[in-house]
Amino acid sequence: MKSSQRLYQFFSFSAATLLATTAIAQDDKTPGNETRFGISSELRSESNAGMDRPSAGDTNTFATTLSAGFSRRTAIQQLDIDTSGTLTFSEEPDDTIQDITDPTLRMFYERQGAGSTLRAITRVDEQDVSAVTNVFDPETGEVTITPDTGRRRVSNQSVTLEMLKDMPVELDISAERGNVQYFDTTSPTYYDSGTTGGTLKTRIRLSPVVTMNADLGYKYHEADNLQNTERETRSAETGLTYEIGRLSTLNFAAGYTTVDTTSAGLEETEEGSTFNLGYQRELTLGSAGVAYDHSIAATGARDALTFSRTMEMPGATLSGELGFSQNDNGDGTWIGEMSYTRDMKRSTVGMNLVRNVAATDTGGDRVVSQLGSNVSYEINGLSSISLSGNYGEVDYVEGTSPTTWQADLALDYDHQLTRDWTLTTGVSQRRNMQEGLEDAISNKVYVRVSRDFSFGN
Repeated sequence: MKSSQRLYQFFSFSAATLLATTAIAQDDKTPGNETRFGISSELRSESNAGMDRPSAGDTNTFATTLSAGFSRRTAIQQLDIDTSGTLTFSEEPDDTIQDITDPTLRMFYERQGAGSTLRAITRVDEQDVSAVTNVFDPETGEVTITPDTGRRRVSNQSVTLEMLKDMPVELDISAERGNVQYFDTTSPTYYDSGTTGGTLKTRIRLSPVVTMNADLGYKYHEADNLQNTERETRSAETGLTYEIGRLSTLNFAAGYTTVDTTSAGLEETEEGSTFNLGYQRELTLGSAGVAYDHSIAATGARDALTFSRTMEMPGATLSGELGFSQNDNGDGTWIGEMSYTRDMKRSTVGMNLVRNVAATDTGGDRVVSQLGSNVSYEINGLSSISLSGNYGEVDYVEGTSPTTWQADLALDYDHQLTRDWTLTTGVSQRRNMQEGLEDAISNKVYVRVSRDFSFGN
């Protein structure tokens, strides 16, 4: 392991301990401060933890995780910080590991001013590639599905400034930066990449029912892959929002986008006009809408038609968007997002679905599908049981990259030992499937004791 990585992990673990002993925090949104502190110790045994083909053997691990959070809220500002780190002792089939692993950091800051809002968000986390269950990261667009023995570090920072709020002319300025780094990986599908960008948005109220919108956007993406891909995207768009009565809204926008790509020393430009039209109507139990979008990507023009629906029902919420996307070569696929939650007397059901299409760093489009679900049941006031599952699929529309699937299923039992201490035990299975290869399967059994508490003023 590189010294810089070890230093980073040591810093994160030390920060967790320091915050746990000195921070002050609070859980609700009333003014004040609070400390959140947690500690957990887990003993687990896992077959084929690295998702190798064939299996290399069993891995036995004892891990202790410290987590801490700091929150401060006043009438005009909010600050939330959460961090954690894990001290891991692991006996692997061919090695013994003693290290600080899985450091995480989350920070959120917001400050309200006279007609303005400043918001800053930071995220940093690191984990084994083989342990990533969500194959698609919505914040970076990174896809992690091929098993590997290395580690992945993801970091994101964003700043947004909203000005002239509730004025005839409103202005929003935002900037963001994201990085994905890999350590000790062997698969060529994993490489470092970084993205920076920003947007400038204005809204001008022309009348009580008509608003004009104008947006400028810029994004630069660089990938340290075999082709040394660099991509620069510039876009401009203007449009109108028209409120048709109290229940309906019509949106129209047109613009122009240019995408310059340099890959393997070759330069290519995709540019053209963009257009979108949407209609939204409020209903008794939610809303419904339809939208058509013509956009420009690194692989050319893309058209999408989507239908959306939200429903608020007693004890349940459903929101979704489903449609069809097609590129200028005639290749099309369905896209969408859906989220469903239902709360019953002693149980909770949740499900989410995401399917999108995007240009890859090596050319061509990539379709990512991800399904997640969770069911929990309260046995009594002290115990509960939950069943959760995830499924992910990555399919490349063009090229020779094989389609890959990944699935995991977990059954957990929680028991409240005391007011602060919780015992959790469970079993899980992960499965990775790829065209032309046998399935990689990992089974795990574990027991964990944890404690979470907070104090504040």
